[in-house]
Amino acid sequence: MDPIRASLPPGAPAVETRPGLAAAVAAVLAEAQGLEAPAPAAAVVAARSEAAGRQASLAPVLANLERALGSPAVPAAVKAAIGQVLALQTPTDAPITAETLKQAVSRSGLFREARLASGEPAPMDLKAALLTLQQVLAPTTPRAANRPQRPGPPPPTPGGALSGQAPAAATLDADAEPAVLVHHLRGDVEQALARQTLHQLASLPDGPGAHWMFELPLATPQGPAVAQFAIDREDTRGADPDGPAAWQARFSLDIPPLGPVHVSLRMDGERTAVTLWAEEPGSLERLRSRGGELAGVLAGDVVFRTGSPRPSEPPPGRLVDRRS
Repeated sequence: MDPIRASLPPGAPAVETRPGLAAAVAAVLAEAQGLEAPAPAAAVVAARSEAAGRQASLAPVLANLERALGSPAVPAAVKAAIGQVLALQTPTDAPITAETLKQAVSRSGLFREARLASGEPAPMDLKAALLTLQQVLAPTTPRAANRPQRPGPPPPTPGGALSGQAPAAATLDADAEPAVLVHHLRGDVEQALARQTLHQLASLPDGPGAHWMFELPLATPQGPAVAQFAIDREDTRGADPDGPAAWQARFSLDIPPLGPVHVSLRMDGERTAVTLWAEEPGSLERLRSRGGELAGVLAGDVVFRTGSPRPSEPPPGRLVDRRS
């Protein structure tokens, strides 16, 4: 069964997929689980190239969806589907606990195809909600034409630099004609789904160990924002087959009043090391003032730096952001 089709409610019309997209996405995490379903190289390349040309920032999409809820021209069915997407944002007006973060990761959409392949019940997640909204917007009409990308983060690639998306303002004209609103929202959703696909492709196994890349939408008082994450589990079997796994978690976010902040946390057995970068000097001082508390919670060393992590050179054959 087409995994994209399986993500939709019973009775929903079929979704048109790009060449190679379904085959590549179906194998994203199935291979990571040890299933005999390696992602065809040609399908991965085709899906990555297609999605890279369509992807755009998620934060402006969420802002437009919020504005669409207030438009009388938007049908009730569309508003209901929009509500499912917006409900998956993580609020920032209260402390974010470990359980809150765990649920947010589970609903990020990254693991949907793996769950479907293993026969697990797949709960509503961000990808499923976007697919449902895509169908409600235009279930029987052709796919929206490509449109110029907004300025935004580069396509995600394994080992690449992370970038949080600051709270975004809506660009949707809520007073436009219904057909114009639907066309605009349809394009937004397609671009958001393309970025989801790129994160899934960036999570494909590539040698020993494992890695995952995903984004979490955040609901801030200033508007929708997005945090980007990368989690890596290193293969330690060569050095010590019985030793604990080494983990590295990185994430970036850009929310007021801190601005862009980047975090790298490494856990190697009982040892934990954290590095925080803040691009605004005032924010660095605010974070440093809580350094003792953070070091106590994590039982490790915390290092504070100004600026952002030094990006690594992209591996051969990976996507490169060539915008100027």
